[in-house]
Amino acid sequence: MTTRILLMVCTIIGIANAADEPVVPQSLELAQQANLLKFLKNHEAPQRYVPSGARFVDAPPPKADEEIQATRAKPIRQYTVQITPHRLVPGSDSIGKADVTFYRPNPDKGKPGITVKHTVDLATGAQIGETEVLTAAHTPISRDELAESVASAKTDSPKLRALYAGRDAKTVTWEYLQMKINRKSPNLDPGDRVLRLVFTATTSEGDPSPTPVRVIVNLTKGLVFADDR
Repeated sequence: MTTRILLMVCTIIGIANAADEPVVPQSLELAQQANLLKFLKNHEAPQRYVPSGARFVDAPPPKADEEIQATRAKPIRQYTVQITPHRLVPGSDSIGKADVTFYRPNPDKGKPGITVKHTVDLATGAQIGETEVLTAAHTPISRDELAESVASAKTDSPKLRALYAGRDAKTVTWEYLQMKINRKSPNLDPGDRVLRLVFTATTSEGDPSPTPVRVIVNLTKGLVFADDR
């Protein structure tokens, strides 16, 4: 692969552990956590792809994207990427605000998605200020997208299916790197949301270890292919 890329976010993680992680920061007070969960609940089903009245931090999306609305057949998907509490204001007893970052895949498969940011009042769970939209941000991968990527790799990669065949799934571990695509190639375009996954199987003492399986998952285009670099 000749595509120049920037590798980001190297982590070894298990799907079960990722799913069990709390959505909101546990360092916050219980009432603040409850208010954040209320905000997330109220925003879990967007009606518009681009929020109405949002401020565009970088380049605005195409006009056609601004008109996309959710339908029963084609809902707007959204992933919670991160929740970042603000710093404690001098003289205050508790943190008052947090930023909530979502990633929304474009409803038209193959097109880049957008990042949506809100600032939340932790005392009420209400939004403060404008909604921000970014079209060019290299937004971190969410845990749900990671889980979907691993599931897709297990289903669509023949080499990975062979690695798991006849083997206890618990003996297979994996790591990932989020990739930033800077140059177009046959399966990758700038702005695509892409992960590189490496699966490794452990064996009994004395048995030869199988070759690790390296897979690229392009979430934007819905592609899974071998990493032959």
